[in-house]
Amino acid sequence: MSFTTFDYSQNDLADLANNVLGIAHELGATSAQVEISEGKARGVDVLNGAIENFETSYEQGIAVTIYVGNQRGIVGSSGIIKDVASLVKQAVEIAKASESDPYNKIADKEYLCTTINDKDLQLHNPVEITNDELIMRAKHIEQLGLTGSKQITQSDGSSLSMVNNNFRLANSNGFNLGYQTTRYSSSLSLIGNTNNGMQTDSWYSVSRDYSQLSTDSQLANKTIERVTRRLNQGKAQSGNFPVIFEADIAKSIIGNFLSAISGNNQFRKLSFLTGAKDTQVLPSWLNIYEDPFVIKGLSSCYFDNEGVKVAATNLVKHGIIDHYLLSSYTAYKLGLTPTGNAGGAHNIFVNHNTKGGITELSKIIGEGLIVIETIGHGLNMVSGDYSVGASGLWVKNGEIQHFVDNLTISGNLKYMLANIAYISDDTDGKVAINCGSMVVDGVTITA
Repeated sequence: MSFTTFDYSQNDLADLANNVLGIAHELGATSAQVEISEGKARGVDVLNGAIENFETSYEQGIAVTIYVGNQRGIVGSSGIIKDVASLVKQAVEIAKASESDPYNKIADKEYLCTTINDKDLQLHNPVEITNDELIMRAKHIEQLGLTGSKQITQSDGSSLSMVNNNFRLANSNGFNLGYQTTRYSSSLSLIGNTNNGMQTDSWYSVSRDYSQLSTDSQLANKTIERVTRRLNQGKAQSGNFPVIFEADIAKSIIGNFLSAISGNNQFRKLSFLTGAKDTQVLPSWLNIYEDPFVIKGLSSCYFDNEGVKVAATNLVKHGIIDHYLLSSYTAYKLGLTPTGNAGGAHNIFVNHNTKGGITELSKIIGEGLIVIETIGHGLNMVSGDYSVGASGLWVKNGEIQHFVDNLTISGNLKYMLANIAYISDDTDGKVAINCGSMVVDGVTITA
C-alpha cells in the first residue's frame, strides 16, 4: 500500500459531496452538511530490539448532517459508498424524530470560507518510507536510549507513526472545499533503577514534515535526561509554595483555560469563567494569541469543522478575555458571531516575560516545586477547583535538589490564572499550545 497516494482526488470528493447534498434535498432536507475522508496510517512499536506491534490501515468515511427545519439528524458510514441514498434517508428520518432547536442550522453563508488558494500552509508533506526503514529507525532510537547513559537499565519501548489524510467538507450554503494533511510522530520511553525502585519517563516529537522530527539522538538524549533527573529521590514539604509547571504541563493549564472560554461551556454556564468576556482574569502582561496560519503548524487549518473561515485572533489582551472559542451553534446561542473554532483552537501562543526555563525560574522562586508530571484530570470546570496528583523536582535556595513523588497540588484555577507570576521562553513554537514553563504563586502542596 503506497502511503503517498489516495483512491480519490479532491475533485472526486467534491463531486461525491455534491451528490450527497443533492440527494439530501430530494429526500426533504432543508439544509445539509457532509464530510468525506480517507486516511492511511502506518506505525511500529519496538521493545528490546524486537517488533512489538506493526500496524497499517486505510480508512474511509462519510458523515452526513441533515436539517429538516430546526431538527437535526447525523449518520456516518465507515466507508465511502457511492450509493448514499440510504445513508441520507436514515439521517432525514433521525432529524424528523428529533427535538426542534432554533439554533440548529448550518453556518450562515457570510461566515464561510470561500477559498484556500490564497495560502499554502504546507500541511501535506508525504514521503515514501519502506517498512524496513521505519522499523530500523525505531530500533535505532531505542538503542541510542539504552546506550546513552549507565543509569538507564531498560527500555519501555520506542515508536514511529505516520498518517496521511484526504478530506472534503461541503454544505448546502455553497461551501465545498478540502485539502490533504500529513502527521508524523516518534517517541521513546526508558527506565532507570534507584534504591527506591524503578523510574520511567518518555519524550516525543510530532511534525507535519517527517524531515523535521527530532533526530534520533535528540529524542534519545531528551528521554535520558528526563529519566535520570528522577533517580535522585528526596522529600517535599507540605504547604503553600510557588509552583513551576514545566512547559509540557503548563500547556494543560492553558488548555483548561481554553476549555473554560469555549462556547459550549459558556452557553451551558458550566465554566468558572462564565460571562467573563471583557474582564481581566490573567495578569496584565499576559497575552494569548491564536494563529491558524502557521506554516506546517500542528493545528493549522484553512477553515473549521463547519467550513467557517478562521483568523488570527487575540484571545486574551493584557489579561482581558477578548474572544470566546465559538462554533456557529454556540455563537448563535450566545448572540455572538462564529469565530471559526468548531473543533477547537488553532495554534495557541502564550507570551513570556522571562527567559531560561526551569533553571532560571528556580532561582526566582527560591523554594518550591517544579511539576513534571500530573495524574488525573482534577478540575471542576464549574467551580474552578483544581486538585491533581503530581511528581516533580524540589527547589531550595534557588537550585533543583531532588525528585519528589506521590504529591497532591491543589488550588482554584481562577485564582491560579490570576497569579501566574512568570512564563519562560522554553517552547519551540511547534506544538498546538505554545507556552513555556510557568510559575504560579501560592499553590497548596500536600506531601
